[in-house]
Amino acid sequence: MLWDADGVLQHARVGWFERLTAIGGEGFADAVFEAELAPLRGERPFRDAVAEVLQGRALGVDADDVLSLWDDIDVDGAAFELIAQVRAAGTPCYLATNQQDHRVRFMRETLGYDEHFDGVFYSSELGAMKPSPAYFEIVLDKLGIDAAATVFIDDSAANVETASTLGIRAYRHDPAAGVAGLRRILREAGIRT
Repeated sequence: MLWDADGVLQHARVGWFERLTAIGGEGFADAVFEAELAPLRGERPFRDAVAEVLQGRALGVDADDVLSLWDDIDVDGAAFELIAQVRAAGTPCYLATNQQDHRVRFMRETLGYDEHFDGVFYSSELGAMKPSPAYFEIVLDKLGIDAAATVFIDDSAANVETASTLGIRAYRHDPAAGVAGLRRILREAGIRT
């Protein structure tokens, strides 16, 4: 079983986007998101990409100020309890998430994500990111399992669609549905808790 992180197991705090926008004004957030794409694929450090966006802008902040926003998340403890139940019932669970190097360190070292899963697949460590089919192909190859035997939960329609085209039993999760929504997906997928 593959679990996405953002929008499924963790959520940005209220006002996150507004705080990012406030740092640099109109268009700043878009510039940072564009710069984040290469780090999400592991092609360069996110800090370097952010520093490049800040270069030439007199904003009174540095890359670390911007990076700190990527630590501003709330983990859904009930979702992690559900993962523990799924694993205890005999289904291996893996984290399958798009994250750049800064967020990987935070999730791994501060939030202890890796301890809750049988394995982790961070996009920056794989060299491919969802919704690219390559991301899922790498994961399936590393696990040595058939796509049809795999269940995937993500809040992104594009990620779910790509996984489905590869034969993965993929389900879109509505973040507003919380753990109750995750339980419904597990029932539909026939996963015991």
